[in-house]
Amino acid sequence: MNIISLDKISSAADEAPGQSPHLPRHDNVMSFTHELGAAVTLARWERADCCDSIVANSGIGWVLSGIVRKCLILESGQRRIVDLMMPGDFFCLKRNDTRQFSFEVSTEETVTARIARRDFNSLATLQPVLYRFFYERTCQTNSRLEDHILIQGRTTSAQKIASYLCLLSRRLSEEHGEPVVLPMSRYDIADHIGIAVETVSRAITELRRQGVIELETPRSLVVRDTRKLADGILPDFF
Repeated sequence: MNIISLDKISSAADEAPGQSPHLPRHDNVMSFTHELGAAVTLARWERADCCDSIVANSGIGWVLSGIVRKCLILESGQRRIVDLMMPGDFFCLKRNDTRQFSFEVSTEETVTARIARRDFNSLATLQPVLYRFFYERTCQTNSRLEDHILIQGRTTSAQKIASYLCLLSRRLSEEHGEPVVLPMSRYDIADHIGIAVETVSRAITELRRQGVIELETPRSLVVRDTRKLADGILPDFF
């Protein structure tokens, strides 16, 4: 982890390779960070870094560029990804998140911001506009997790993968038919949904065979049939 200064926040996010075209930049979150001033600590991370220190001592963090994974390590040693935080996403909204979960950096040159909870709570009276912005982002986090619960509730593994890719493509691109570069491996997808990585690979292969998606590279895809992908209209092939 490298601490960076607030006056370099824009250049840090622009230069970070993790902030590639498939990870949209959220200028409103950049403005939010600027407005908080010296109360915010910025840090630059490398891939696979543990960034639990962001949320230590009841800190609140958010992503400016790159991706941070929220994970649960089971007693068996198996990892479960609970959430993927992309630019504009906040994390550690609960005080006790660090007792149960760990936070890992998923992309190179990820940039995060942190503020102490006591400083942030003062926004309620001192800067209510910023506090409302944070509240809106919190609601978006809840909505994203609800969508993920619905994905896990799909009947077959094929439907789970189809729904997952549909949700991910909406987060990563606003233009239909544009290539979407998946910012995680198939192992990460498997850990996020809770199925075997072999099942993920078979589902993606079948989606490609049916013409629902087109793979330019193993991680770059184009959605060709949004309706089928969203509805999970797929055969039970496993």
